Formats: sequence, C-alpha cells, structure tokens
Amino acid sequence: MVTIKDVAKRSGYSITTVSKALNNYSDISDSTKKKILDLCEEMNYVPNLSARSLITQKSYTIGIVFEEVTGVGLQHPLFNKILESFRNTVEASGYDIMFLSKSMGAKNGSYLEHSKRKQVEGVLCLVGDFSSNEMKSLYNSTIPTVLMDFCEEGANYITSNNKQGLEQAVKYFKDLGHTKIGNIYGGEYLQVGSSRKHFFEEAMKKFGLKIVDKYQVSGELFSKENGFSAMKLILALKDQPTAIFCASDMLAIGAMQAIREAGKSVPEDYSIIGFDGVDLGQLLSPRLTTIRQDTVRLGKLAANQILQMINDKTKKRVSEPIIVDTFLITGETTRVNR
Repeated sequence: MVTIKDVAKRSGYSITTVSKALNNYSDISDSTKKKILDLCEEMNYVPNLSARSLITQKSYTIGIVFEEVTGVGLQHPLFNKILESFRNTVEASGYDIMFLSKSMGAKNGSYLEHSKRKQVEGVLCLVGDFSSNEMKSLYNSTIPTVLMDFCEEGANYITSNNKQGLEQAVKYFKDLGHTKIGNIYGGEYLQVGSSRKHFFEEAMKKFGLKIVDKYQVSGELFSKENGFSAMKLILALKDQPTAIFCASDMLAIGAMQAIREAGKSVPEDYSIIGFDGVDLGQLLSPRLTTIRQDTVRLGKLAANQILQMINDKTKKRVSEPIIVDTFLITGETTRVNR
C-alpha cells in the first residue's frame, strides 16, 4: 500500500507539505498542490481517513443541506452540476461529503444538532428558503457554513450575478428590436424568484422599455409545468408580448411547449430567453437562448471557501460575498423583430 511517506519521497517534498496539499492548506502554492495531488492520483495513494481521524480528531467530512423545491431532487439539471463540482473539489482535498436529510433533521433534531452528531467540519446549504430559525441557527453556529444562491447579510454566501444576467437578457431583446417583453418569474416567496423579478424590472427601466404588468406572470417553482401554465395565461391575452424572459430554463421549456400546443412557434411568433444554461436546453430544437450560470465555478468556490474556513479554524467571513458572472448563450429561440 502506498503511504504518505512514499508520496513525499517521490515528490521531493516533505511529509508536512504533502499533508498540507491533501488538506488544501492556504500556505502552499496552487502549483505545488497540483503537482502533489496529481502524483497521489498517479501512485493510487488513498489517505487512511480512519487513522487520520483518530490522530487529528477530524472527521474529514463536509455536510450538505439540500432542499430542492420542485421535487426533482438530485436530478435537478442545475443543482446537480453545482454539487458535482463541489464534490470533486472537496474530495481532491481528502474530504468526504454527507447529505444531511430533512427527515433525519425532523426526527432526530435540527440540522445543527444533526451536523454536530455526525461531526461534519463544514456545511454547504443549497435550499430554497434560508429564513427559518433552523437554518439561521446552523449558519450562525461555529460550524463553517456557506450558503449557495441566497444573500444573507453577515453570512458566507455565493451566488450568480442575477443583475448582470437580467441586463444581458433584456439588452439582447432590445437589440433585436423587441419592446413588448414578458417575464415568467419564479415565486416571489423564494429569494431567487423575487431577485430576478426585481432585476428584470430594473433592466427594463435602464434600457427605456415599458413594464407591462399583465406581461409578468409567476412561474412559482421554476418548473416546466409552471412555465407551461404561465405561458398559457400570456397566450390568452388580447395584446401579447413578442418576447418572453423566463427565470429558469425549465420555465422556458414549459413555455415553448405551451406555444407549440397553441399552434404557434418559437422564434417566429415569440422569442424566448431562459436562465441557467442547463444541458437540456442546448439539446432542444430550436436550441434555447439562455443566461448561463457557471456551475463548475460556483461549486468549486463554495468548496474552497469551506475548506479555507476549516483550515484557518475560523467561522468569520473569509471574503466579501462571492458574485459569479453570468454569460449570454445565443441559441435559436430569438429573432429580430422589425
């Protein structure tokens, strides 16, 4: 069996340096970490987590609180990409992940108690609503915690730049000649839903476009079914928009289905832009124009932030809130309106 001593001898680094690379310490360079981690993979070195736990009193486990409001769960095309990136990053540093399920929390105590019982060293929270006392007790505890896609003052959080994304979408519509723009937004009781609706309205004002209340319809849980229902309401209007922004790709897919069933087509009758950049949207015909979230970067940054707090032994904010850029991906669901 390959040991850490074998890795150190072959790499030319000390055992201490190899250990720091495996545990993602911040006082060695990224290039050194990469060389050591690549060598560990080449040599098939597997850290003995049980032995390390006994010696260091560390569990080498990071918890994940995941509550997905649409009921799709881990099959959600956006969140599964974020979680995959997160998992890859923490595992490269010698950590395992553990899902802290809602049922166990409800039966055996709060998420905070469950986290302590399982001795997780940090927690990633990816849920629709962080406002409950249970969630607040977790991210206000001494356990390093990062919130994903939810802005909470005083907490460590990472989110996509929704303001930037909405400006990209509305500007693109305007550049194509659209002035009558609809908005299928997510439920306003969800922060991401109210945020994107707010930034849609801000972008419309910024580019001198009129906001028409009847063109804005709630897509509730960001699902395909919600997008279908919302678009049916828009189709029933006597005066209709020529372009519709959808606050998620799944909403956009549902809206396109409703348009087809009404005997209309995209983009000939309606231009559509989604938000997320999930793989499914790029497999459609026509291919969806969307605002892409950088899921790989979101997951990696969340993992690195938690690992830094663990290694620095601090619960304090490790940086300013992290806002990740979005990108307009032009597909085939928009056209010039002249």
